[in-house]
Amino acid sequence: MKSGSLLSAGVCLGFVCFSSLASARVLRVPEKIATIQAAVDAARDGDEIRVGPGAYCGATVNKRVELIGVGFPRIIGCASSPTLGAGRVGFYMPGPDAKNPANCSKISGFVFDGRGVSSANLAPIAFGIFARFAHDIEITHNHFEGTAQAITNTGGDRWRIEHNRIRDLTVLDCTGPCTGGDGIVIQLARDEVAAPGGDAAPINRPEDNLVLDNTIEGTPPDGFAAFSMVGILIFASDHTTVLKNELRLRDNPAAPAVGQGILLTNACCGAGTSYLPGTRQTILAFNDGRKSEVAIVVEGSGGENTQGLFLFRNRGEEQIEGAQQLLAFSRIAAPAPRAQPQL
Repeated sequence: MKSGSLLSAGVCLGFVCFSSLASARVLRVPEKIATIQAAVDAARDGDEIRVGPGAYCGATVNKRVELIGVGFPRIIGCASSPTLGAGRVGFYMPGPDAKNPANCSKISGFVFDGRGVSSANLAPIAFGIFARFAHDIEITHNHFEGTAQAITNTGGDRWRIEHNRIRDLTVLDCTGPCTGGDGIVIQLARDEVAAPGGDAAPINRPEDNLVLDNTIEGTPPDGFAAFSMVGILIFASDHTTVLKNELRLRDNPAAPAVGQGILLTNACCGAGTSYLPGTRQTILAFNDGRKSEVAIVVEGSGGENTQGLFLFRNRGEEQIEGAQQLLAFSRIAAPAPRAQPQL
């Protein structure tokens, strides 16, 4: 069984991630190396990559590095960008075979430019930072403009996602690709991405992740009804702590889709499939969702996603195992469509 406390996570992070700090080099983009990808390719584990002002294509990160933006350089969509399906990615940590060589990496000080991305326009970045099976990752002090899914942790433990700003979050609206609408995603590795062992296997379940003091803004596009938009999506995860986030997933009267500040769920993607165990041992405290259509939604019944749930001084409307009842007051008569994150 994996560790179950933020204290042990911190001890592990310090010991494992920074044991070789004394030997780290500093690689500078563009002064010494022209591109971020070239700097990652040239780096050794533990190196620091400093990126100066300007616009840059993204990179596949396959080493333990610290990526630091100086003057908020912009990560833009390019023909050479990493891709997921048809969507371009800013920084991608793929984690093949349920192992990720980018464990312990840090990313801070960047602007991820996904302005204008849509199913009809996939040139900008659709996904800001995306990782599978990566552990001990720090994502801090970044800005995300547009994007369909800003920060995604699939199957990773002990992330710290702090002090990021996501604005104009959008969706890929099913006129082409059909996904996104989520600011920060902590999700089970499932289906074709999953490691052997199934949904209950610790290797597939994110654990001990912290989401702290982020601001997330977005509104469903006109006419959109395929699935909800979510600021912070916690999907079949364990021991997640969500503190002091400001969530502005505003109502759009011209769109049936619901704007949800925080969603705890174990169901996905309109298929009616539930993954068990559900979301467990979650702490939600001091989050402000008053400018969201619904601040907090906990789906399921019979405790699927409420085991160990702790709620304290959150602001805004809460729906705990009662989403369908509250939908009587919405603009559609059916239950709220499931979130549909990119896996």
